[in-house]
Amino acid sequence: MVKKSKKLSTLLGAVEVAKKDLNLELKNKTSISYMLLFAITSVFLFSIAGVKGESFIPALMLVLFFTNMLGMSMSFLREVDLETIEGLRASPLTIQQIIIGKTIFNLILAVVIFLVTYPLAYALFEVKGDFYLGFITFLTINIAMSIVVSSLSPLLAYSRVRELLFPVMLFPILFPTILTGVQFVNSALNGFIDQFKFYFIIFYVLALLLLSNLLAEYL
Repeated sequence: MVKKSKKLSTLLGAVEVAKKDLNLELKNKTSISYMLLFAITSVFLFSIAGVKGESFIPALMLVLFFTNMLGMSMSFLREVDLETIEGLRASPLTIQQIIIGKTIFNLILAVVIFLVTYPLAYALFEVKGDFYLGFITFLTINIAMSIVVSSLSPLLAYSRVRELLFPVMLFPILFPTILTGVQFVNSALNGFIDQFKFYFIIFYVLALLLLSNLLAEYL
């Protein structure tokens, strides 16, 4: 009972952090606007460059990866730059609750962006395949990328060259997810859900989440 109560308390604290960020975002709409602008512009540029058919999978993966990076920099890193993160850390909230809360917030933004960009990319890139299975599998990959980027971002937040380090270090970490995701979505477009690749993505993300929570104690 004590463990359950502690887990519930951790989750409630994280939800409060996410609610705070969502309320701020609903007032100014800064992050969602920049992310939408970047994602839609990138999709149009790839379309003009001649990306067609199944090539849209790696192209959209890259768009979503950098969109998640942008969203993370405008949520967690903004707290560091404005030094409001110190206020959060001085509160009764644990660093794990702060990270989980930021992850939930970024995840919501990532899903909203995906709901706009996927149908747009599917139409512009003239994709042939199962739209709905592709949607479900691509959404899974996007959620996985958003969770990993958000949960690991505090590890580099105080670096002086973080703008360079984030994509350089996070892309190799995410590469197994991206590579497996390309194959996962490709099989889904052909009407087949590869369960092995699905479970691999889930376990890989959970392992990185565990690593993030363990290292968070040293921040």
